[in-house]
Amino acid sequence: MPHSGPDEPALLPARTSADVVIVGGGPVGCATALAFAREGARVCLVDPRAQSLRLGGEWLHPTGAGILTSLGVDLAREEIPHAPGRGFAIFPKGSDPIVLPYVGGELAVGCQHHLLIEAIQKTLSRYPNVTVLAGCRVTEVARGRVAVATPDRTRTVEVAADLVVGADGRQSVVRQTLGYGGGSKPVSYMLGVLINADALPCTEFGNVFLGGPGPVLAFRVDAHQARVCFDVPADRVTWVRNPTELLAAYRPTLPQSVVAACERALAADPPSVAANQWLRRRQYGRNGIALVGDAVGHCHPLCAVGMSVGFLDAVTLAKSKSVEEYASLRRSGGRVPELLSMGLYDLFVGADAGTSELREAVYHTWRSSAAARHDTMRLLAVRETRRAALGVTFARLLVAASRRVALGSVRRPVGYTLGAVAGFANWAGWFAREAATN
Repeated sequence: MPHSGPDEPALLPARTSADVVIVGGGPVGCATALAFAREGARVCLVDPRAQSLRLGGEWLHPTGAGILTSLGVDLAREEIPHAPGRGFAIFPKGSDPIVLPYVGGELAVGCQHHLLIEAIQKTLSRYPNVTVLAGCRVTEVARGRVAVATPDRTRTVEVAADLVVGADGRQSVVRQTLGYGGGSKPVSYMLGVLINADALPCTEFGNVFLGGPGPVLAFRVDAHQARVCFDVPADRVTWVRNPTELLAAYRPTLPQSVVAACERALAADPPSVAANQWLRRRQYGRNGIALVGDAVGHCHPLCAVGMSVGFLDAVTLAKSKSVEEYASLRRSGGRVPELLSMGLYDLFVGADAGTSELREAVYHTWRSSAAARHDTMRLLAVRETRRAALGVTFARLLVAASRRVALGSVRRPVGYTLGAVAGFANWAGWFAREAATN
């Protein structure tokens, strides 16, 4: 099956075949196509959307960046603007930043979403065993085949394949075909702005500003620009339509340089907006139909684990002998990043006594313990995916928080101390329930 450009699907016969047909041409879908192509499979990639500037994943942990390299994607060779990242700098409100570098000097990659897709597509175009049906839309999915409408919607092409892969995101048609349905829980909104990178206080790190209505994540996407992502609470959706009001709400927790840069950017262009949702990663497919990336499940993007987890899905599926083997492997490795992401988000935004004390314990532990910083970044970078490792780290934090409350109980109202203890119990119960769930 030859490689097909954007205008060629109309030339295809009414029926064609491939070893693998992949629905969805985002970063994970393209990476999945590339992983199978490198295994020698005949691949058909159905990409319904033209390239867009929508707000999507733009920070790749070293795990995800390493997978792209192993698949032959070279951002420098493809002349794709990007920037390295050495880890995260956490800015608690009213105190000095906490620097969390990646273990062993590893580097992340920051890159605009559409440019990252472009880089993978350029690499994919060099494989003669790949067909890309650009602008086409899947109208029907069944075991062993998909029906695809051509860009002008005047013809339908049937693609037969041994394996059908859904890489079509949160509203996955392939997932619906499997009967899994949706069930995503709304969490918040994300508002994205591109600013001058020099405005960031720590230009070599992902900057996380805490203490406002929601966390703010900012990082370089190339040598000159940085992306600022405002997490907007669901009950403050009016801020999405009124950036001036939004900046006023977050101003006390941001450096003046970042505020000024955002004001200039918003005066020139409207922000990008996306909804943050949570869907537990439980179902990976069956009977010759597999799911990867956000089609499996998704969580809050604060920890930026989404693309790295999706790329791990892609390479694991390409190496697996069956969908069932793939599902078994990823269930054991895909739960910890999800738990860490949602746990940290709730920790950073929670206002009850237990969460506040646990948050302060986390800050203190990160500042005082190199081992804690090491363990945190192993988990965050998706290098460590064992539930036992996350459990040990979480238990240490609960113990540290309990000690803080015990030592400070003589200076605080009894109600606060009891509330903190009750909050710790709630956190312990949450972790026990979620960690035991596949």
